[in-house]
Amino acid sequence: MTAGGRAPVVGAGRTSSNFTACDLAWSVAAGDAAALPVLLRELHPAVSAYSRARGKHVGYSFSDADRLALEACRSILTALSAPSGADRPFLRLAYSLAAETADTRFAVRRDAPLTRLQQDILILRTIVGLDPEQTAVAMALTPRRVRVEQHAALSSLRAA
Repeated sequence: MTAGGRAPVVGAGRTSSNFTACDLAWSVAAGDAAALPVLLRELHPAVSAYSRARGKHVGYSFSDADRLALEACRSILTALSAPSGADRPFLRLAYSLAAETADTRFAVRRDAPLTRLQQDILILRTIVGLDPEQTAVAMALTPRRVRVEQHAALSSLRAA
């Protein structure tokens, strides 16, 4: 467990092998086959939590979301092995591919009180467990923008 009682998540804290998930990702990108199962053990719970939150919002079952999470993990691992896989921060790569995979499967509800940006910030912050800086890296935003959007989302939910 990390500080604050949270379980380690992608890009946060140290794994049992004393590598961060980002270090593991770059090891996989460099061809280290031994790092692959360790990275997948670190990556899958966070991607699964994200997929479940996105799927639940539009009425999909957890089993559908879990299948989607496996598909997203495969996409992430495939992207890491591509020559351009190391061109961007690992959190951004993982988030963008997980979000893209969820977008193809889960239709967006038009009556939602939050914007898609606000929904994803709340999912990453509260369900996946990323801090504002990690969320900013993942979503290519500034930490200040993450905090502002999170505040606006929570205010909107309180008013609804």
